[in-house]
Amino acid sequence: MQPLSKQDVNKHSLTRCRQIMKCDKTLCPAYYRRDTACWHVPKTLCGHHGESANFRKFEQCLTCPVFKNSAESDPRGWNNVVADEVRQFINKNFNSTEVLKLQNDLHLAERKYQRLFEGSKDLIYIAYKNGNFIDVNNACVDILGYSCKEELLSLDSVKKLYDKITHWELFKRQIDRDGFVKDFEALFRKKNGSRIHCLLSGNAVRNNDGEIIGYQGIAKDITARTDAIRNFYQRHRELWVLNSVAFAMNATHDLDVILMTALEKALKVLNLTSGGIFLIDYDKSTFVLRAKQGLPENAKGQTDQIQLCDELLMGALLRKELFLDPEPIFPVFKAVLKGENNKLTELICFLITAKEKACGFIALDVPKGKDLTTGHDFHLLGSLGNFLGGAIENTQLVETIRRHREELKELTAMLFQSQEMERRRIARELHDEVGQALTGINFTLETIEKVAVKEPDRIHAHILEIKNQINRTYQEMRRLSHHLHPAILSDLGLEPAMDAYLNHISKHSSLQIDFKMVGFRERVDLNIESVLYRLSQEALTNTLKHARATQFKLSIIKSYPNIIFLAQDNGIGFDSARFMGNTHTLGLLSMRERAAMLGGKFTLKTAKEEGVRIRIEIPIKEESADD
Repeated sequence: MQPLSKQDVNKHSLTRCRQIMKCDKTLCPAYYRRDTACWHVPKTLCGHHGESANFRKFEQCLTCPVFKNSAESDPRGWNNVVADEVRQFINKNFNSTEVLKLQNDLHLAERKYQRLFEGSKDLIYIAYKNGNFIDVNNACVDILGYSCKEELLSLDSVKKLYDKITHWELFKRQIDRDGFVKDFEALFRKKNGSRIHCLLSGNAVRNNDGEIIGYQGIAKDITARTDAIRNFYQRHRELWVLNSVAFAMNATHDLDVILMTALEKALKVLNLTSGGIFLIDYDKSTFVLRAKQGLPENAKGQTDQIQLCDELLMGALLRKELFLDPEPIFPVFKAVLKGENNKLTELICFLITAKEKACGFIALDVPKGKDLTTGHDFHLLGSLGNFLGGAIENTQLVETIRRHREELKELTAMLFQSQEMERRRIARELHDEVGQALTGINFTLETIEKVAVKEPDRIHAHILEIKNQINRTYQEMRRLSHHLHPAILSDLGLEPAMDAYLNHISKHSSLQIDFKMVGFRERVDLNIESVLYRLSQEALTNTLKHARATQFKLSIIKSYPNIIFLAQDNGIGFDSARFMGNTHTLGLLSMRERAAMLGGKFTLKTAKEEGVRIRIEIPIKEESADD
């Protein structure tokens, strides 16, 4: 027997299966019996059947594609068709004993099918082409929330089970085209009006002529899986928005950039086009728009001040003394924004808070029909409000620290300048006042020496001792004056002052000093010269006191746009990790502050037994020495 195509099966009637199957067994008892279906004749050559195994012949016929298609397409349903065919088969071919046995087998088969149909956990329905019910299983009744099968069947049409009629139409259209549907996603509506997501499969019910007369559908409830996927997607969206804000916070401390990033990502996720972020200015008792997209503008190109619909809430938010208990999300409120030509835009607002204080709010232009007051979007905006509160507070703290650092830098500069000015004043006074006084005393003593005639040797010895003391005092005053502020630095410049200072150190120590200045064709700003001189003093003093070094190298290089200061020794060094806590590094801290005062960069490289290397870069400020 040759294979049979589905198309061949569908276009032929039940009683012509021998011709359809192209059977060539002419000796078969059923071959010429055109009035009887093949499966009604037990003694055929289709299989090896003995006379006592007649029913096994019919069992094989149940798998015949012609019989299967005819039974499934019959509006009576598979059970009724099989039952009728079995009765005809039994009446024509079996005695009473065999009939009883076959009836028992038939009842078993019917009960087995009924258990499969009713025992299925999936929703199953059978309906005519117009949608009228043929049958439904108990799972369909339970899943859709009806009390009994009769209540559900009283709806008359299966179309009433679908949440969207388009799903039923698509289901029908695909079966009419292909004969079946597999894993078609559809929404069904329960008795209480709620919706369930289902994965729908189905096939056509045909008549004896192969025409579609109905549909059978099997739907698996995937609501829990769909909700899980939706929740996962929602969490992904929340993390995407928050991660974008966190990335902006990591990349910059500019609050406007952070707020604009948060607004753009939130609008994109919520599928909105316009909104803004307002912060509270407690000093001016107003709301300041810091980020906006798509909001209306007035003639000046700026959005007007926003007004909250709840005046009591508006007054409360603008008070500094308002404290809020921390909440995952606060209730939404409404506001209006007046744009060009006094056009009003109503906005839905979500509060931004940080540590019991209101910072501002996110205002969104939400179209009618879209609800942001419940569900995942509501919680997303609540999370964003809390996250932005922390970002705003962090940015404000960073700005405060930056401002305080600038103030500290200015105060440090003023301190060093005052210190330098005081040194200059003391140096001048020592030179002018004390030096002149000592010189006058010396002249007086010389006069006394000239007029003393009595005991000349004794008087001469005393006067000589006084002169020596005065001379030593004068030299000490000169040394102190030079240390406080060498006159040569102001008069001749940095390089002569450094040469004089380093030559003096070389004469009174065993340290080998290598000094050079490169690129200084003209003098630089006097303040910079003073700082470079003090930096050199600090570096050399540290080397002499702590380094136990034999060599010291100092280079001052003018390389636009910076002056590079390099100091290095071959001493014992120290642990750079203890730089801030070592009392011996106070001079280094002073050097760092002096460099910062001029906007310079201080770098220290050292380790135990590896010496110390200091590099300072100071921006060049060209000025005449007389300024």
